[in-house]
Amino acid sequence: MQDKICELHLPNGKVIQFTYGKLKGSIAAVCLILLGATAAAGYFYAQLADYRSEAADFNAYKKHKEEQQHKLEQLLNNNEKMLRDMAEISNLEKKLRRAIIRDVDSSTLAPGSSAMLNAETPVSSYTGQGGPRAMNVNSTMAVLQAQDENISSMITATKKSVSELLGEIEGRSGTLATFPDRWPTDGGVISSNYGGRVDPVSKGFEYHVGLDIAVDFGTPVYATAAGTVEQAGWNGGYGRFILLNHGNGYVTAYGHMSGLAVSAGQQVIKGEIIGFVGSTGYSTGPHLHYEVLADGKNIDPFYVIKDKRK
Repeated sequence: MQDKICELHLPNGKVIQFTYGKLKGSIAAVCLILLGATAAAGYFYAQLADYRSEAADFNAYKKHKEEQQHKLEQLLNNNEKMLRDMAEISNLEKKLRRAIIRDVDSSTLAPGSSAMLNAETPVSSYTGQGGPRAMNVNSTMAVLQAQDENISSMITATKKSVSELLGEIEGRSGTLATFPDRWPTDGGVISSNYGGRVDPVSKGFEYHVGLDIAVDFGTPVYATAAGTVEQAGWNGGYGRFILLNHGNGYVTAYGHMSGLAVSAGQQVIKGEIIGFVGSTGYSTGPHLHYEVLADGKNIDPFYVIKDKRK
């Protein structure tokens, strides 16, 4: 049976002839093309969804890894600071063992101080344990956290015992006037403690070796102990600066002052005005930068300061 012939008259007068069989075939081909395009679109959409899911998982993994790295760096920094503290404690203990200790009244000392006096080596509650286990990020963090807790506990107890013991001994031996336990200004607010901090200008990490005491411009600065003025003048980033040698292994330093009231070689007594608070040198505002050194090494001034209101 012969297919019927259809004619399609175009607006330009041209006539196109085709059979119903060819029309059906063309329609079927178009349907197959549309079906294939739909299937391809569905496939690519599924692939895109998988990609987005994997990208989200990767970003979450990356964020978790960065957080772990940050925590690890913090723990390492904490460990480094505590090791510094332990070195400072060791320095204080050397002074302690050189002092005259036979006449110390042990009843006035902190618990455990008498044992420290009589022991050849410092008494410590830090007891390390470990083994050959393989290390990864998580186990490294766990180890550092355990070290932090143990070392921190030991440092806290030893700081208190050693400081009280040293103050008692030096007072008994008649050198209390040369022990730098006086607060160096009239009041004030601690704007930066001893230890690790963010640099106030560059915003990078630095180790701050003193106390910053924010107080009004021109406030008197007092010698925290009797001694000899070794330096009095401009000293780079310290600005106007004074260095006092107290003759017992202790040295104190005072920086950023607006004016000086003493000169090199001068003898000063405890509580004497030696200068005035300012903002000279590497400073963002009026404050006193105060340092304490024991046997040539910086220590936290709060190891020896008894009462900041004095």
